[in-house]
Amino acid sequence: MFIRSTPVTSITVGGRTVQAIVDMSGGDADGALTLSKEAIASADGVRLGTAVANDAFGHEFTRPRFEVSGVTIGGQTFQNLRVVEALVHPGGDGPPVPNAIGKHFLSQYFVVVDYAGASISLWPPDTKEPAGMNCGRTRIPMVSTAEDRLAVSEFDTPSGRLRLLWSTGNSYSMLPETSVKKLRLATVTRGPNSPKFYESKTLSAAGQDLGPLEFVVVRLELPRDFEGILGGNFFGHHVVCLDYKRREIRVGS
Repeated sequence: MFIRSTPVTSITVGGRTVQAIVDMSGGDADGALTLSKEAIASADGVRLGTAVANDAFGHEFTRPRFEVSGVTIGGQTFQNLRVVEALVHPGGDGPPVPNAIGKHFLSQYFVVVDYAGASISLWPPDTKEPAGMNCGRTRIPMVSTAEDRLAVSEFDTPSGRLRLLWSTGNSYSMLPETSVKKLRLATVTRGPNSPKFYESKTLSAAGQDLGPLEFVVVRLELPRDFEGILGGNFFGHHVVCLDYKRREIRVGS
């Protein structure tokens, strides 16, 4: 299902069924899941110390880290998973649900993202051609990143080349104001109090034309690994297959 254009699935933690965002760009460096304080307590989580991370606005924060067992995802039960406690966001400013399946967990699999089919499926890491999935043939490399397990690729636009993060955790594709200024991109607004938007007339990677794409311009402090984010308005028009073992991505339809 989708909540606020973000993919969400049901998982079982400590005998309780909870909703979790499927976010292939989220999570801390070595935590498989992000869980609410209540979900961790229901699974009798064992405290392992703290996790340190930075958010998209450049803020550093710490969160308690735990080990939990008996978490069921997609019909499979996992033991001894490392998890971090979800942040509490005041005033409803946070994600639609506090729990999330992040990049540390997802990168162990061959991941097929099919928004049109309302599914994100996990296949064994050696998979090349998942049955019934149109992954396309062009292989788009994942570039090297300082933070492990991030899916980042280089894209060509009419205004130059951009490194973009593939992110199911964002409902819309984004560019930070700094990238827009650096590339001198022409932006538009959509009425009073509207954010700025940049529409790339074309977007291609590894020679594959991926069509036009609109980005919302926001105040972000992104790491040096990438200059923008591919979000839900991209995934809604493509099947995206992430082959973490071979460090490549294919885009079908």
